[in-house]
Amino acid sequence: MKKLIGLIAVLLSQTVYAQQPNCNCETIVTRLIHKVETEYPGFSAKTPDQDNYKEHVKNISDKAKTADERACQQLLKKYTDYFKDPHMLVMANGAAIVTESQAKGEQIAIDIKEFEQKVTKTKDLLEGVWTTAGYKIGIKKTDANHYIGFIIEAESAAWKPKDIKFKIFANGDFEYALRDRSVKKGKFISPDENILYLNEVNVALIKQLPKPALSTVELEEKLNNTVGFHFKKLSAKTSILKLPSFEYHNLKKINQLIEGNKDLLENSENLIIDLRGNPGGTTDAYQKLLPYISGKTIRHTGAEFLATQTYINNLEAYKKTLDKDVSTEGTDKTIKKLKENLGQFVRMGEATGPIYIEEVTIAKKSPKNIIILVNKLTGSSAEYLLFVAKQSKKVKLMGAPSYGALDYGNAFAVDFGCENYKVFMPTYRALRLPDYPIDNIGIQPDVYIDSSVKDWVQFAVDYLEND
Repeated sequence: MKKLIGLIAVLLSQTVYAQQPNCNCETIVTRLIHKVETEYPGFSAKTPDQDNYKEHVKNISDKAKTADERACQQLLKKYTDYFKDPHMLVMANGAAIVTESQAKGEQIAIDIKEFEQKVTKTKDLLEGVWTTAGYKIGIKKTDANHYIGFIIEAESAAWKPKDIKFKIFANGDFEYALRDRSVKKGKFISPDENILYLNEVNVALIKQLPKPALSTVELEEKLNNTVGFHFKKLSAKTSILKLPSFEYHNLKKINQLIEGNKDLLENSENLIIDLRGNPGGTTDAYQKLLPYISGKTIRHTGAEFLATQTYINNLEAYKKTLDKDVSTEGTDKTIKKLKENLGQFVRMGEATGPIYIEEVTIAKKSPKNIIILVNKLTGSSAEYLLFVAKQSKKVKLMGAPSYGALDYGNAFAVDFGCENYKVFMPTYRALRLPDYPIDNIGIQPDVYIDSSVKDWVQFAVDYLEND
């Protein structure tokens, strides 16, 4: 059970229908509504005012009769937005549908080939051609204090060459255009002249032109040592463990990081665990940390799952992805229980009540004081670690309220009967509801860090080491 709490299992289900038709908008909307009303575990709790909900549905259904594809996608998003669930969204052609912004965005007048030739000789540390996930970006200096980052190439059809993606300023600020063209502001850092990291949007760029002296691998390693997974000593008393993600593919890396730094972990008087920007993943990711940060017991809140045929199909599909030597006993028991209780809420494993107690074998040597850094981008299973860690007398959370995505979880992307469309939707609801909601609220820090603090890590070190 503990492995499921807060876990976002982004598994694409097998097709539920024998054939996925290319539906018109009215059909797409009707099928999405039916899917949510019958399979979303938060439906009854989120629709206490049925008259208001029915009016919302009628408004969307009426507009769907004449909507083109673009307008239809906005109607789908408007429908799911009603539930205010961070774990619910509609996907079209494999990508989440975002709200169309009224902002048209900006373009830069530039000859890209000419720019690429000129920047090979630039002496400016920020000007050049940079790459990040999905983008090749040019950064051009416009005056003494301003730079423009523009698209050279983009995997997303939402961005075209010469579109302005971000602006950066000499004082360390940036303005970054999200996919819907809304602007996110924040601070950037440059741990190396060939590395640029936009903190609040978690975007890391590596320079390609002028060609850096270090290799791409060396630059990625240097970036990783600054904002990626790392464990290092900051002072004689204090060490820091940076965990930017709990996604399942990072599990081996995290376990090796903790095991490989066991001496440092055991002999540091103070430990800072940096979870800023961690969107969650699997709760397996932090199990090796618990003996060092928690007390003898952890009080977990349980959850109950809505037994649906879709969820059963997803688990059956998941079994087929496992290696032959991996046991499916637990999954088989879950499937059996779901089949026996179709349409009902069921509780799995040891979590038969609203709470259950986990016994923890505490490490013989561990840090005396622990600070966990958290911000608005800390979500899902990373938030559940906050929930667990707050129960320890030696742990304090520091920073800003977390994202707030923990009431409904274990989400899957599932078909609802129309080609190229899926809905990403939770399968369980937490049993602490309605007494202790976290969605759209977040977990509050013990020590709030305001915007005047530029270096959160140093702030934490000073807090720990200065009486």
